Amino acid sequence: MVYKKVPIVDTARRCGLVIDSRTLQRSEVEASCPFCGDRGVGKHHLSLNTDTDQYRCNLCGAKGNSITLYAQMKGISNKQAYQELKIGGNVYPIPQQPTPQKTERQPLSLEARHAAYTDMLEHLTLLDKHRENLLGRGLTEERIRQNQYRSMPETARGRRLLAGLLRAQGHELLGLPGFRTYCGDWTVSGPNGFLIPVRNKDGLIQGLKIRLDDESVPNRKYRWFSSRDMTGGTRSYSWVHVTGDTRKKRAYLTEGPLKGDVASFLARDALFVCIGGVNALGGLKDTIRDLGVIEVVEAMDMDQMTNPNVRKAVLAVRREVQSIRGLKYMKYTWNPAYKGVDDYLLSCAAGI
Repeated sequence: MVYKKVPIVDTARRCGLVIDSRTLQRSEVEASCPFCGDRGVGKHHLSLNTDTDQYRCNLCGAKGNSITLYAQMKGISNKQAYQELKIGGNVYPIPQQPTPQKTERQPLSLEARHAAYTDMLEHLTLLDKHRENLLGRGLTEERIRQNQYRSMPETARGRRLLAGLLRAQGHELLGLPGFRTYCGDWTVSGPNGFLIPVRNKDGLIQGLKIRLDDESVPNRKYRWFSSRDMTGGTRSYSWVHVTGDTRKKRAYLTEGPLKGDVASFLARDALFVCIGGVNALGGLKDTIRDLGVIEVVEAMDMDQMTNPNVRKAVLAVRREVQSIRGLKYMKYTWNPAYKGVDDYLLSCAAGI
């Protein structure tokens, strides 16, 4: 396909960028950077090359061409950007001094996320240190393979390569949580660790959670795979994870997708519904209703017995579920020496 030339200065004007009129006769026109805000009014660190129709910020390093500039400013795909730009037009918005962008982009559809994340996991492997962690929790090699746990790529080059492979497969990364642009290139965002697929009742991957390698903050071991507030990035929601035999009419309720995966396996595929955190109740009632269960058994962590903040949050979860009409609700307790239901089941090697 032959692409029509899209002048970079015209594109900048259509994006409402502030241009230094004194540089308009030069091959390098200067403008205010919309990505970093130039750290002050009247600054012009964005260079617009009229020969190559490319841009680069000499302050933050953002770079790209006419199409990627328009796409990022408008929050649309490169394909949509080109279609709009080739139409032309000489009506420009009033230039506004830029401020650093804070994007609150909504995620792609569930089907698009599932397809992209499935291919993403196929490109990744599981490091030995992460495999040992999972085996130590009581999972088998076969269940680890079935659940598709994978290690995050640990180098900048590996992360850019992964993004490039997904784009080559036709996946849209704009709107896919965990992906962002850096200096004009797509890459993966997030700390090192291993990825945990968070699925709905039909097994579709809604999102991913990262079990962090860095354990310096004990109460922050898990983080959603997200690129919120990043250039080209997308937020993640705290999706409810479903694991185990969805044909069962009794569901156990706990916190954390990995904990649910392990407990379900140790309890012979018991059905577990797992919230992302004790305060993350969005979608919980709908998930339970959609499963068609008639009984929910609370299996939240035992630190609720000693931590008043946790107990308060657990009581809110309990009220939320008990508000579902016609549902039987019970509480499962175990030796409080074991914080989580997964720890307890592993200790006694028995089912529920």
